[in-house]
Amino acid sequence: MTTDEAAAGAGISTAGTTATGTHVSGTHPSGTQATVADSGVGGRLGLVRAEAGHYLLLVGAAFRSTAQYRLSLVLYTLVEMAATVLDLAAIGIVFAHLPDLDGFSLAEVAFLYGTSALAFAAAEAAVGPLDRLGWPIKDGKLDPMLTRPVSVLVQAATADFSPQRLGRVVQPAAVLVISLTALDVPWTPARIAVLPLMITTGIVISVSLSVGTAAVLFVAPDASVAVGAVRQGAALATQYPLTVYGRRTALLMTVVLPIAFVNWQPALFVLDRPDPFGLPGLTRFLSPAVALVTAMLAGTAWRLGLRHYRSTGS
Repeated sequence: MTTDEAAAGAGISTAGTTATGTHVSGTHPSGTQATVADSGVGGRLGLVRAEAGHYLLLVGAAFRSTAQYRLSLVLYTLVEMAATVLDLAAIGIVFAHLPDLDGFSLAEVAFLYGTSALAFAAAEAAVGPLDRLGWPIKDGKLDPMLTRPVSVLVQAATADFSPQRLGRVVQPAAVLVISLTALDVPWTPARIAVLPLMITTGIVISVSLSVGTAAVLFVAPDASVAVGAVRQGAALATQYPLTVYGRRTALLMTVVLPIAFVNWQPALFVLDRPDPFGLPGLTRFLSPAVALVTAMLAGTAWRLGLRHYRSTGS
């Protein structure tokens, strides 16, 4: 389903705006129509609420369209669920030959896998494969997005949106629930409270990674493969204990590309384990702050990329 069809189904008007250069006359730099004051916290919150409303309308339109073909929806959802089993199968193969993985039991690795896969699957369900944005940019299909009263990010995230994306969330969620019942840790109120916060911040960091890296495609549309590799590599790396990668790589994933905060650092607290690299205990609770910073950096990178976009003229 295309963005135009979704917009029509959601009742969003796409007329009445004109493009000037790479930006839209009378629009916010992000591509959003400036119906709310751009200055001040209230104006920014108003823009966020407006874009959230547009996003939900487009997603709702996609659901209504797909619901017309229920058998196809069920079959494709099952295919998406089956695809995620391959990652779990790799972990099963490892534990078929080893009693543990660098000192981590099967239940602990399953917990790391579940939290990581759930975060990245939810992020992909929310914003889609943004690494494919390079193709419409090269084909000149981004220009029409600039003329609509909906931000480019919302349009790109909901382009070809399919409810089947949610199928990838089911399997890691099931693994996470099973691992929680198998973990041999004292479930204190603090650990119980950290768990939902850990999942939420992991999703925010995953979404920020997708948006931030995809911003490169505005100036380098041929980098789709590299951008996709970064996202997929981060998803796979966080499914295992970081100790298997060595100290330097683990610190790189903690400080430079902070994907360790998707699940590893808060997981150390939940699993009642000391940090194997000697980082302070406070590090385990920095995921919310890291999520906020990465979201801000991703938004800045996206706006900068959009401002440096040059139309193909086609």
